[in-house]
Amino acid sequence: MFFKDIGYLCKEKRTLDKHNRPKISYEDSMIYCNVKSIGLTEFYQAQSVGLKPELKIEARLIDLDGATHFKYNNKLYKILRTNKKEDSIELILTSIIINNE
Repeated sequence: MFFKDIGYLCKEKRTLDKHNRPKISYEDSMIYCNVKSIGLTEFYQAQSVGLKPELKIEARLIDLDGATHFKYNNKLYKILRTNKKEDSIELILTSIIINNE
């Protein structure tokens, strides 16, 4: 399978700033992936439990390695759910708002 899009798997990193307030940053690692559409059934099932899936990404299974977030087109998404296949994985994503000062 060929992957034509580029995205970034992100691991959350928590530190303290100079005033001892928690600060969240993300470590990125580039991967090749495919962007897929979210099906209507999957969208409505997620809506019924209060989730809002916005993007589905397919990537190699080995690339995941503990990531909790995904960056695509300079927008950060949280991984809601994963769906493993033979040698690939689908990531269901929702957008988040970052407030890093």
